[in-house]
Amino acid sequence: MNTQSAFIKKYFGQEGKLGAEVASFLFREHGVSKVLAYAYSDLKWSPDGPTSGLSWVVLGEGELFNVEVDFTGRARLVQSVKVDPKFKIVLDNGRSLGRFSVRDELGDVVFNAYFSNRQREGFSNLKSLAERPNIEGLSWAKDADSVYADSLCEKLYEQYGSKTDTQSSVVFRLLGYLKPYKKEMAWGAVGAVFMTVFQLVPPYLTGYLIDDVIKPFQGGVLTFEKARSLGVILLVGLILTFAIREFFVWMRLRFMSIIGEWVARDLRTQTYDHLQEMDLDYFGSNPTGSLISRVSSDSDRLWDFVAFGVVEVGVSLIQLLGISAVLIHLDFKLGLLISLPVPLFLYAIYSHGEKLKVIFTKCFRKWSSMTAVLSDTIPGIRVVKAFSKEDEEKERFLKINENMATYFNQVHETWTKFWPLLMFSFHFLVFLVWAFAMPRLLSSGDAALTAGVFVSFVLYMTMFQAPIEVIGQIARMVNRATSSAHRIFEVLDATAKLKEQKGGVALNPLVGRVDFEDVGFSYNGVSQVLKNISFSVRPGEMIGIVGYSGAGKSTLMQLLCRFWEVTSGEILIDGYPLKELDIKSYRRQVGMVLQDPYLFHGTMMSNISYGKEGATFEEIVAASKAANCHEFISKLPQGYETMIGERGQTLSGGERQRVSIARAVLMDPKVLILDEATSSVDTKTEKKIQEALDRLSRGRTVFAIAHRLSTLKNADRILVMDDGKLVENGTHLELLENKKGLYTKLIEMQSHRVSETIIQ
Repeated sequence: MNTQSAFIKKYFGQEGKLGAEVASFLFREHGVSKVLAYAYSDLKWSPDGPTSGLSWVVLGEGELFNVEVDFTGRARLVQSVKVDPKFKIVLDNGRSLGRFSVRDELGDVVFNAYFSNRQREGFSNLKSLAERPNIEGLSWAKDADSVYADSLCEKLYEQYGSKTDTQSSVVFRLLGYLKPYKKEMAWGAVGAVFMTVFQLVPPYLTGYLIDDVIKPFQGGVLTFEKARSLGVILLVGLILTFAIREFFVWMRLRFMSIIGEWVARDLRTQTYDHLQEMDLDYFGSNPTGSLISRVSSDSDRLWDFVAFGVVEVGVSLIQLLGISAVLIHLDFKLGLLISLPVPLFLYAIYSHGEKLKVIFTKCFRKWSSMTAVLSDTIPGIRVVKAFSKEDEEKERFLKINENMATYFNQVHETWTKFWPLLMFSFHFLVFLVWAFAMPRLLSSGDAALTAGVFVSFVLYMTMFQAPIEVIGQIARMVNRATSSAHRIFEVLDATAKLKEQKGGVALNPLVGRVDFEDVGFSYNGVSQVLKNISFSVRPGEMIGIVGYSGAGKSTLMQLLCRFWEVTSGEILIDGYPLKELDIKSYRRQVGMVLQDPYLFHGTMMSNISYGKEGATFEEIVAASKAANCHEFISKLPQGYETMIGERGQTLSGGERQRVSIARAVLMDPKVLILDEATSSVDTKTEKKIQEALDRLSRGRTVFAIAHRLSTLKNADRILVMDDGKLVENGTHLELLENKKGLYTKLIEMQSHRVSETIIQ
């Protein structure tokens, strides 16, 4: 880490958190006890142009501060200004830098701060909060020596984090998934223990054969027949030992490998189920590729650890203890020589594992980035080919792939440096054993060492290396597994911001009355997307919604579906607050037809019946006829059993739209939302879709968003939105009476474009 990076980490906090030095300085020197927001200014202006800067722009209660920290760690106030409601806050965004400034009533600049593109979002949020009076701030700690400021911005962008912090806690939590399989675990453990016990027998039999059979026979103490009988018994015992040991090896492998798959399966299922319960905000802040890799590859990496790592560590420790005891029993001095350094080996393996843990975490983040590119590019392959971007996409993937390979090679480089050194250290112990044993083998006194004991000792010593190697390999496996498990637990520990009330009101059937009462909404808690929206809709009314792009029309409908929670105000359905309803029961009675309908990879029949489980073929055909899609489906090779490509790419846009309408018809919704349902099709197709929509709309409460205003002439009322506000509300004719109104302006603009098209 270079000097500047270390400085920033110390005095400017980590991951966007305000540093302690700045917080303490503002509290001590300027009496600031509340912070509303802050942003990091990483540039400053000089006569020669922008240069690197290190300061914070902090919004206190009604006052802005720009605090700089020098390389000695001392903070100083660069500038400050009281934020008057009459002042104007300006955010100038250039190509490479931006400027945050405050101008007084005369237009003079009274506060300035510069920033790079990386800090643009922070300053945008700071501007939004500074312009909003009466924002509730967050109190700072009163201890000036340990003040760490928090901010509203930080809370708004708080990441979904795992509650499992340490490696040991991850391992113990992962082991908790073995509880349902205690019986199988017990059988696997029995196999592992007895496999270890019978593994210790052959070296002992070998030593006994040399000292108590071969040498006595060679010395004339045993007759040939006696020696042969003992030899046969030992050989039979040896083959039985091998056979029994392999049986227990099979038992261990059989049960533990199955348990490993079961645990991986359970984790995949639990993670996928949990993702289904998360709200749209979570998916908006987490790349699809990252989530896919956690459900698939991360869960798969846990199989080795659960199947073998859990038991192998225990078996290896038992082996080390057992072999150490046998070695010390065979020869006390040589046994201590080989056994005492073992704790040092284990500590070295642990330290090595800690280094690998950091690298593995980076590796799997890179893996997620690669998966994100795949999940982004492959579904959009038509766009890639349409713009001839194949070479650019190849280059993008190559860079990410090479970057990932670089990190994984760091793992191999670290591991391959460590492992030979560890094994050489063990082999050096073997050398010392031989060096100390040689004189005793050649001696005939009390300190003499028999050949049989030494052979047994060498065989056990050879076995001694195996558990050390296993523990070393398991340490690497544990780091891979815990990195993957941590990423999975991050998903499982994430909580949805949109809370579904247990035992909510189930409106069956829904009548269709909708009331928006002073509704406000913000995606990030800072910038208001909807502002004080109020209107009422009677059951069976058709409501048109129009306005410029970005006015908040689609957001309004997403709130009606309760994909997001309103920031302020309330939405009432049939007189009940939307948040008090049983959300699943409610959504089953709300149909949506979107501008770009999503179809799943499957048959035509499965896509149409997606919203209604157990729908009969007759119901599906009736819905298809109502949606004007039965005719083209009947002409397909397999009719309703025809497979639709991913996202419905084998169909035209109009065909996809009509299939989505059939899906909505089959649901028989009481509230229908049409979001630009005919904006991307030709006139002939639009006519067929419009006919289907007219049939679908009868007897339902309908909300129709449209850019083609001619489609809304027959709407009972039209809501006109601009910049998140409801600016006009009335019928088509009533709105046209206001010659200066936005609706009239939109009509004139559209008529002008149509006229130009006809002339051309």
